[in-house]
Amino acid sequence: SIDLLLEKLQSQEFPFFKVKVISGAGQQHGSVYWSTTSQSTLNLLNSSYSLATQLKSNKVFAITNSPTWQDSSTSLQCKNLEKLIGGPDVLARISGSKGFERFTGNQISKICLQSPSQYLQTSRISLVSSFLASIFLGDFAPIDIADGSGMNLLDINTKNWDDRLLDICGKYSTHACENDIKFGEELKAKLGVPESDGLKILGNISDYFVKRYGFSSGDVVISLGTSDTVLFYTTKTHPTLESHTLCHPINKDLYISMLCYKNGSLTREYIRDFYYNNNKQDDEKDIDSAKWKWFNEILAASSPDPKKYGFYFVHQEIIPFAKGIYRFFNKHMVDDFKDMPESNIRTVVESQFMSMKLRVDKLLSDDKNVNKEVELVKKVLVVGGASKNNEILQVLADVFGVQVWRFNATNSASLGAAIKARLTFSKFTNNYRSDITINELSENGNELVAQPRQENSAIYKYMMKDYLELEQIVIG
Repeated sequence: SIDLLLEKLQSQEFPFFKVKVISGAGQQHGSVYWSTTSQSTLNLLNSSYSLATQLKSNKVFAITNSPTWQDSSTSLQCKNLEKLIGGPDVLARISGSKGFERFTGNQISKICLQSPSQYLQTSRISLVSSFLASIFLGDFAPIDIADGSGMNLLDINTKNWDDRLLDICGKYSTHACENDIKFGEELKAKLGVPESDGLKILGNISDYFVKRYGFSSGDVVISLGTSDTVLFYTTKTHPTLESHTLCHPINKDLYISMLCYKNGSLTREYIRDFYYNNNKQDDEKDIDSAKWKWFNEILAASSPDPKKYGFYFVHQEIIPFAKGIYRFFNKHMVDDFKDMPESNIRTVVESQFMSMKLRVDKLLSDDKNVNKEVELVKKVLVVGGASKNNEILQVLADVFGVQVWRFNATNSASLGAAIKARLTFSKFTNNYRSDITINELSENGNELVAQPRQENSAIYKYMMKDYLELEQIVIG
């Protein structure tokens, strides 16, 4: 992928020599397992050959099929980790989250158990973000603490690996690893020292890229990591069994709270498709557009109804831990609403946002800088595919009771990486300002897309108590 990207830029005569800083965004929970030959290969990359050719021929990966955030096969490892550390609450207080299948520590534990020879051949473990940075550096890059917070291994308070969690990773792998007592020490060495400074310059770009593509030898590289998710910063840790607490990627004194929902856009699409009556006049090439047009027209014509509540967990949900579709009318569970398409389209959208609102308010109300006399959330900034749907965003504005702004960028992850790179460069050149805003750094800025309709916001505020009560019935 890196070869293809840089070759395309080269064919367009991109001025690589003008690049001052490189930053990247990588999927947080994906992991890469470097072999014992990998570091020397990275150090001695030959600009006459592609990256793919050299990395493959030198067998730099101990494991060729790496686990990603979609891996849900480590339930046993999660249970073991929670049990041995003293319970999910204790794990959340230390690492910022209870045990999650997609988290790297649990994936490592499973690999050690099921693939011991490959694990023993692993000299370094990277996350996707530090893997990409390592490629550009020509050497191993440290794991960023913001990404490291999503591993169930990092102590978010000390911002370093927790020795107890490292040891527990190999506790049930005695037959796989000869000496599980030393497992924690060995794993710490494979992970390297985490990097707590999100704006630190990691080093100059590898000579490979200077010679092959024409980068300036003074360029520098930093690491940056990053499905429906909600992110907001807090001044202290707020670990819960539903949310994640992550170290802030830039400010050492702040934290990021994250809510992650499996039933986001795909569930909205499921409800849309289930109730859509296919019109034979629809052009099959534009069927998706026709479906969304129908969906949005119904959503725009409907209003919140305090008698109707829906919970749509097509996939096993994380927040709350539930599965199935549940509908309530006058607080009584029903098979479906009488006006099936209209009510389901409204409730699938508003229920997702009501869940977010309840949990964000709860977390922020405990934060020391919150004035409880005012709204906890000042505005909402949206990114991702659903951010293009103005009707859905209007419901979001109504539920939260605040303005909704859209990030004017086609790829927010890349833009975030570029912003971080610019911040790093300004710090490196002594032009850094701690109060600089994203608007100042983003050429296009943000666009106001939805104002809350006060009458709807008042209804949603009234509905929150019943929503929470009905959610408890769904959870059982």
